[in-house]
Amino acid sequence: MNSYNDFFAGSATVAGALIGLLFVALSIQPERNRDERSVEHRAVAGTAFTALLDALFVSLIGLQPGAGLQYGAVIFGALGLISSVNLSRRIWLVRGQVELSRRWSTFMGFIIVMYAAQLIVGLWPHMSTASQSSYTAAFIYAMFSVGIGRSWELLGMQRDRSLIDQVREALVHNLTHTETPPNPAGPASPASPADDPPPAS
Repeated sequence: MNSYNDFFAGSATVAGALIGLLFVALSIQPERNRDERSVEHRAVAGTAFTALLDALFVSLIGLQPGAGLQYGAVIFGALGLISSVNLSRRIWLVRGQVELSRRWSTFMGFIIVMYAAQLIVGLWPHMSTASQSSYTAAFIYAMFSVGIGRSWELLGMQRDRSLIDQVREALVHNLTHTETPPNPAGPASPASPADDPPPAS
């Protein structure tokens, strides 16, 4: 467990900072949080906050003497699962009344599976301390990925495209410019009348 102390300390610090930045992002457009039609916006904010909160408290549990990582996995896995299922149900009920992104079901499905896996690991009997720490670190990475990705959406940077799509487009754009360097001589200028040969006499 001692070998993971530095990791848990660092992840707790990062999670706390990201939660603070998430509150700042939410305070930029408070009217969207109160708009009844912004159900998906509130779901994105809720899943980002829950994931970062999970990473924070699980990291703090890992720093405790004697730890208790499986108890933390059970508690926060169950809370995250209940919260995500409830948010998915709300979105499903209003899917025909408001405009939703095309990937909302994929994202929510992945998040539900992630919390279900965390809950199962927490309930797994006779798990060694090393295995508990290893699984917990993996779930912390997953929580950071979800929290940062959903926060990215809150800033309006994804729209209908995922972060992966934007990175792929940027790489293709850079590769295209690298493979077709500009012509240093520039475009050929049309021949001037003075360059034409004189007519035969």
